[in-house]
Amino acid sequence: MKRIAIVGSFSTGKTTLGNELARELELPLLPEVARQVVELGFKLDKDATPETETLIFLRQWHAEMTHPEFVGDRSLIDVIAYAGWVLEHQEFSKEHYLWEACLDIAQENLRTQYSHVFYLPIEFPIVLDGLRPDDPEFQADIDSRMKKILETYAVDHAELRGSVEERVSQARDLIS
Repeated sequence: MKRIAIVGSFSTGKTTLGNELARELELPLLPEVARQVVELGFKLDKDATPETETLIFLRQWHAEMTHPEFVGDRSLIDVIAYAGWVLEHQEFSKEHYLWEACLDIAQENLRTQYSHVFYLPIEFPIVLDGLRPDDPEFQADIDSRMKKILETYAVDHAELRGSVEERVSQARDLIS
């Protein structure tokens, strides 16, 4: 069973790689939950709230649980990284307990949720997509959080580097 998570900070090529792998492997590409949440009127990243992060987590978890096989250009790992930043930069409120419940779920499932986890480091300049900020420091902070989550939760993963073609080739070799 192939349950592939592509993780990394914003503007690292996750969607590009995800589209290529989904096409090659004939697997569904999970919807980008954060964009769906923005369409509902919620703010992301530095303007998000614990409630927003909880909604994103629950929608991501639901998407992953309802597809037996998939390629995800976002994952629970990404959600945890962004939420960590949001919660650290806000005063504690009772809504933080919502997020803590999500972390309890993640701790039980994160190591076994995916058959393959591919981490993409920051290698390219930020591409503005109308959703993420043009802020290399924020990008680096999220990247650092991703690596820490992979380590803390002992998530087996492979780091992919290089061009899209090189990354696809590396992923293909690791999957087969």
